[in-house]
Amino acid sequence: MPDNLTKAERPTPRSAFAEVAPGGLFERPGVIRLRDAGRRPKTLLRGRPSPEWRATAAGVLGAAPPEQPGAAGRSPIADILWLGPDEWLVLGNGPNSLAPALLRAGLAAAEVGDGLPELALSGPRAREVLAGGTALDLHPSAFPAGRATRTRLGRIGILLQRAEDGGDGPVFRLHVERPWAGYLWSWLADAALDHPSNDESSPR
Repeated sequence: MPDNLTKAERPTPRSAFAEVAPGGLFERPGVIRLRDAGRRPKTLLRGRPSPEWRATAAGVLGAAPPEQPGAAGRSPIADILWLGPDEWLVLGNGPNSLAPALLRAGLAAAEVGDGLPELALSGPRAREVLAGGTALDLHPSAFPAGRATRTRLGRIGILLQRAEDGGDGPVFRLHVERPWAGYLWSWLADAALDHPSNDESSPR
C-alpha cells in the first residue's frame, strides 16, 4: 500500500469473520445471537502503575487503569480492561485510536484493533454455550457485568468481557487474535446447535 495515502483514503480492512460469516450475524432463536461487533480502536497499554503513572494515564483516558484482576475502568472516551499487573486493553468509544495521545504523554502504548477482532454474544443461553468450552465460572455472582478476563474457549485463548444484560439475557464481548477469528465464530455457532431453545425445552 502506498505510504502517501491519507487515513481517509486507506481501504478498510476486511472483517476477520468474513469467510465464515459473510453477513456478520448468526442467530439461533431462543439460544444465542452472534454478531460481528465491527471495528473499534483498541490500544494495548503497558507500564508500572505508580501513582504518577496512574495520574498520567487518567489525564489522557479520563479514568485511571484499574488495579484489580478482572476489573474495568470506564470514562466517556474509553473502557479500560485489566489484563495483568502492568498491562491493560483500552477500548476507545470514538473513531480514533487513543495510542497517539498516550504516546505523547510518555506512556507505552500500541494500537492493536485490527489484530484483535470482537464478537458480541447474547441470548438466553449464551452463558451455557460459553460454559461448554471454558472452565471459567460464569455465574453472575462470579462474573458480573463489567468484568473481563483472559480465558480459554475450546482450543484457543480469548479475552472475555461481560457487558450489561440485554433484553434477551446476558451479553458478552469476545476479543480474539485475528488468525483465530474464524475458529471462534464456528465454535460458538456449532455449540449453539447442541442447546435447545427456550421454546423447544418448554413443556407442551
